[in-house]
Amino acid sequence: MIKLLFRSCVASDGRKFAFLTDQPEVEECFDNGYKVAYKDRDGSNNPELLAHWKTEFTVTSPEFTLLPESEEIPAEVMTGFKNMISGLLKGIDVLFCDYNLGIEGDLPMCNEIMDIHKSTDFVLFSCADIVGDDPSVQPYMVSYAAPRYDSGKKVALQHRIYCKTDPFAFCQAINAIVVQRKKDNLMGGHIRTDITPYITEQTVDESVAKQAVNHFVDMIRRLNGDIKTLPAPE
Repeated sequence: MIKLLFRSCVASDGRKFAFLTDQPEVEECFDNGYKVAYKDRDGSNNPELLAHWKTEFTVTSPEFTLLPESEEIPAEVMTGFKNMISGLLKGIDVLFCDYNLGIEGDLPMCNEIMDIHKSTDFVLFSCADIVGDDPSVQPYMVSYAAPRYDSGKKVALQHRIYCKTDPFAFCQAINAIVVQRKKDNLMGGHIRTDITPYITEQTVDESVAKQAVNHFVDMIRRLNGDIKTLPAPE
């Protein structure tokens, strides 16, 4: 049995990060990656000190069993995932997410999500079909940059990074995203709030995040038979 974990954090420069996984032990990799990536960006005059989040919270779900491997993601699971993410991504600049969240096998949960939420950069980890399943030879990351928006000069680029589950790899992913965003801003590739208004919304608080995560997990538990559906009253 495992749990879903969601973490929402604000970096020292105000950038908003989120982390979503069914491997709670990976949370430390995420935090350590940020601490190193931002240690020279936090306004401190001491480069030896690691960075700290300005604010952060973490919520976890009840225990559940991963859905068994199948040829494709069940439609109900995909719909539930989209609904959960649409709420959790309000105001989020960068999302770290399990490639195959909540299911066995390497089925990509975030493909459509990345196309919808163009103002957010994505780092997907535990993606064996992209980086291989042998940690000793996995590349730290495989990175793609797609135009954020279909209109305009298409200067701004959305990062889609497939990443080794490793603190150094997470650090490099954060570095790549921060540098690319600075480059885009210098070239006029600013975030288009008119196209993606979700990015200007207030990020969810702890209670709303927990409700969203639990709702998704309850759906998986029901599909797995962990929760027995009561018969309709006669």
